[in-house]
Amino acid sequence: MQRANRHRTIIAAVRGGEEVRAADLVRATGASAMTIRRDLSELEQCGLLRRTHGGAVGLPARGTHLPYEVRRESHVEEKRAIGRAAAALIPDGSSVIIDDGTTCTAVAQALAGRDVTVLALSLHIAVVLARDPGAAERGTRVLTPGGELNAGELSWSGHRAVRDIEGFRADVGVLGVCGWDEHSGMTASTVQDADIKRAIRSSSRELIAAAGADKLGVSATFAVCATEEIGTVVTGELRLEQRLWLEQSGVDVVTVA
Repeated sequence: MQRANRHRTIIAAVRGGEEVRAADLVRATGASAMTIRRDLSELEQCGLLRRTHGGAVGLPARGTHLPYEVRRESHVEEKRAIGRAAAALIPDGSSVIIDDGTTCTAVAQALAGRDVTVLALSLHIAVVLARDPGAAERGTRVLTPGGELNAGELSWSGHRAVRDIEGFRADVGVLGVCGWDEHSGMTASTVQDADIKRAIRSSSRELIAAAGADKLGVSATFAVCATEEIGTVVTGELRLEQRLWLEQSGVDVVTVA
């Protein structure tokens, strides 16, 4: 199969967002494993996919934001593991801002029933925390900002939400990640989301980024903050070069299996 046709086949295979194994691409194209590795490297440099250990996953186009229901069903086990690891970094008695998104919802699920005060930036997160049977007994307090509640995402945005976040002083801010790379820092897919994330940054003594490994090494459209402003990232399995640029920027890296 010619190179252009191989690339079209690979792009079509990874378009769904789930991981595709290199061995499957070898069978689909008839190319050698070495050729597929070279193709994946070229397509990654073009921003069309992200290589993984043994394969690749597709990436949404720059600036796009997949629907919540689609993201919720993607990388479920990784998100649960990230949620547990991130929650373990938050001491009892803390005040916490939790960003919206499916990975941040996993953090909230792991925090449910604990002695924490949480400003929840999505209705999904507020319900997870408030409905936990141990919430009242163990002192879980749940607050929400004002502003516009976005359909589908059930997250708050707008000037009132930003104002309410900036009026809350958090021990820990948990940031969801749309994109984060060495050159652009942390980025967001919409200007509204970037405003919310910047407000979390300014109102939190410590920042924890809860990020699927597919969000590292890619860039979205709107700047949020420099890598050096993040204290800890909890993520999936990283390539060595990704870990190095994070650690060299002063970020503590926690990876989950």
